[in-house]
Amino acid sequence: MRTGAIITLLFVSLLLVSINTAELLPENEAAAAQIQVINLSIDPAVLMPYDTATVTITLANTGTKSVAISSAQMLSKEFKVLSDSYRKVGAIGAGNTMSFTYTLQAGGATGIFYPIFSVDFRDANFLRYPFRVLVQDNPLEVSVLNKPETFVSGKKEDLTIHVGNPRDNQVTGVTVIPQAGEHEITPTSYFSGVLAPDSSVDIPFSVTPYGDSPIEFIVQYQNGINQHEVSYTLPVETGKKSRKQADTVLSNVQVDTKKDYYRVTGDVTNSGLETANAVVITSAEPAVPVFPFKVYAVGALKPDDFASFEVTFRADGNVTEVPLRTSFKDNDGNEFASDTLVELGEGTGPKPKQDEEGFSPVIIGVLVVIALGVIGAIWYSRRPRG
Repeated sequence: MRTGAIITLLFVSLLLVSINTAELLPENEAAAAQIQVINLSIDPAVLMPYDTATVTITLANTGTKSVAISSAQMLSKEFKVLSDSYRKVGAIGAGNTMSFTYTLQAGGATGIFYPIFSVDFRDANFLRYPFRVLVQDNPLEVSVLNKPETFVSGKKEDLTIHVGNPRDNQVTGVTVIPQAGEHEITPTSYFSGVLAPDSSVDIPFSVTPYGDSPIEFIVQYQNGINQHEVSYTLPVETGKKSRKQADTVLSNVQVDTKKDYYRVTGDVTNSGLETANAVVITSAEPAVPVFPFKVYAVGALKPDDFASFEVTFRADGNVTEVPLRTSFKDNDGNEFASDTLVELGEGTGPKPKQDEEGFSPVIIGVLVVIALGVIGAIWYSRRPRG
């Protein structure tokens, strides 16, 4: 009885071995050998450290026999596989294709890595397919072009932000956002979109500064589904004078003294490299502007252009110099002013008017002499004659 059971077990074991051997027949191996990887895509094509990528692999059965697949999985030491393996896949019929999609996350290291796509066949051995994944740590490059040599408070200036892509793959959703702070910046943001490898884009901005706080330009972009950003800080200093700004200079100044006011004539020249608009000249304290030329409007002066002017004012007798104030506007309407001191001299001012209802000392003296003469004549005529 016991001997019969042992014989039965041996028979079953031999039968199972023969069945497994039949499954690994050469024709099954030959059929599995016709399974090929015909397409592999990685999005993004090049990762940055800690980026997440989607890998899609397509298998094709180029043979004439259906091939059964037990499972398909992704193997990697350098990447974290965020998606599940494929279990109980099924069979790929002759001439058909089948796609597998995985999600991988890179680590902090950069370089070239080779994850493995592994397929286990039911009636044959397996397929191992290593593929190349590149991880680069090179973000977008940001710089500034055409910025002014100095900023003037309240004066609008144009500058250009240059964004370059040094990566081996394109990035999308490129957007530049300036952090205005106390300044006025237009536009408030700029969307550029796709930036191809080894290409760049120039983005214009207008900046009107109102202080010395720096401006930060933040560049946001996407590498696949991964959001990244890089920034550029532009220093702002408004204390210096622009070398191109219009600059008015007074020359050939001549002071004439009239009856009760001063008359100053001369030339005003624009020694800057920009047009001075709405040029106006007048006198400032301690002078008091008076007609006929309280204010003299010159108009626009182009670079190296000049015009004559004339102003009139009063000043106290102890005033020896008076500032002449020249103001103008730039092309954006910002107003600028400067003072030029003009010497009046001492004791050369206009004489004050006499009071029309009184008498000068000279007249009073003459009247007194006349009165005394009249009194003396009367006294002489009336004295007794001897």
